[in-house]
Amino acid sequence: MISITKNFSRISAALGICFFGYLFNSSDKALANACEENPSSLSNSCYITPEVYKITIYEMGLCTSDPLAGTYVNSSDDVVTDYAIDESSCSATFKNSNGSLVNLAGGASQTLTGGTDIRPSNGSYPHAYIKIKNVFGLKGNYKVNDITYYSKDEGLSDTSESNNAVWDQNLVDFDKGTSCEPVEGNRMMAASETFTTGTTGTMKAVLANVSGETYSATSQANCGTSTRLFGVFSPTNPVVITEQTNGLEVRFTITNRGMTVFPGNNPYVVQFGGGPFTPSFATF
Repeated sequence: MISITKNFSRISAALGICFFGYLFNSSDKALANACEENPSSLSNSCYITPEVYKITIYEMGLCTSDPLAGTYVNSSDDVVTDYAIDESSCSATFKNSNGSLVNLAGGASQTLTGGTDIRPSNGSYPHAYIKIKNVFGLKGNYKVNDITYYSKDEGLSDTSESNNAVWDQNLVDFDKGTSCEPVEGNRMMAASETFTTGTTGTMKAVLANVSGETYSATSQANCGTSTRLFGVFSPTNPVVITEQTNGLEVRFTITNRGMTVFPGNNPYVVQFGGGPFTPSFATF
């Protein structure tokens, strides 16, 4: 777990959530389970805690209305989207046009640097948003049948620890991750999932491109062109800012969820991909 804490008089950016590959993988609906310790074999995907988990944050803030209201799960349990991003009710708390790189692994507290920090107006905010690069720096390992497999480039694995390295995962499709392999109409350019245990609330995201400061959701036809991800978290209880609020602390948890382990394709016993983290909020 990582905690980012800021005082509003210095910076009000201690707020955010993240969405990325495989959290909403339609072919792996049961990904919410943590991996078994040292199983004899691996038959299903599961979550582990990564050694490295890097994201680049461009902007975070609060909203009184859902900026991704047209992205949701329908009655057939499918994610649908109108590709609309409406920031009209949102107030930024942190901006950095160059991006602030953060490693969420290791459990240490850290700050966002190099950006502009804004105190939000007093009020009740049912939604929080984040704008991040759609590239994630990952590293991890997992033991199967007493053999440790280390992640390396492109999420592949190796039994030699010397080949264990941070690799960048470029998310272009919430289903296939780094590939636009599905035909148009079967690509997942949006995602949504509701958490009912732990930190509760609904996560949603769309892949996006940016022109100036305007974010536009990426359509299925333009899969592969995304440079950003626009995410929204709607916690069960809204974030409330009052005159007495000096700051906002956000804790990000990646324990047993920040990296996904997959049964590998021959010759790989296991392969690796991104996984989610969840936020919780506390004002002070």
